[in-house]
Amino acid sequence: MSESDLELVFTSSALLGTTLLILSSLGVGARLRIPIPMRLFRVHLPFMRRDNATATPILLGFLAMFGIGGLVGAALERDAADQLLIGVGFGVAGASTTLGIFAALGRAEGRRPTSLRELIGRRATVTVSIDPGARGTVRLTYDGAIQILPATADNSIARGREVEIVAVQGMAVTVRSLPPP
Repeated sequence: MSESDLELVFTSSALLGTTLLILSSLGVGARLRIPIPMRLFRVHLPFMRRDNATATPILLGFLAMFGIGGLVGAALERDAADQLLIGVGFGVAGASTTLGIFAALGRAEGRRPTSLRELIGRRATVTVSIDPGARGTVRLTYDGAIQILPATADNSIARGREVEIVAVQGMAVTVRSLPPP
């Protein structure tokens, strides 16, 4: 393989890896699926999601840095084997950095979101009065945020009263009035 061919491989690798890494970081809900006909080994790490979405940035980090490392080797006027070794070294460093970032992000992730069914038994405050034939709203704090939910009740409940959630129907809750303190 000639030096110009090797430089083309490194340049293509750097451009392709960097472009795809940036596009995958932007997300926008688009997924790039590349079917691979062979079965690859699976690495299960605690911070990797079940859909293996973490593997793509790690691979792209390797690809981008492999190309950049190879170009650095070419700029230092090394022979082809040294350029390849420098490229692999840079690639491993890029993949390791990406792996470290995803490990940190995985540890910073919150627990799973609260299901509305888990709200049964919690207390809330009526923000819009509730009548037996009309919905009102209640305010409560869960998952670290104040939530306002539509609410129904068997009897009239005035604004400002404390209530207990007794059932969930879709996105609405059924509440019962608590005795005044």
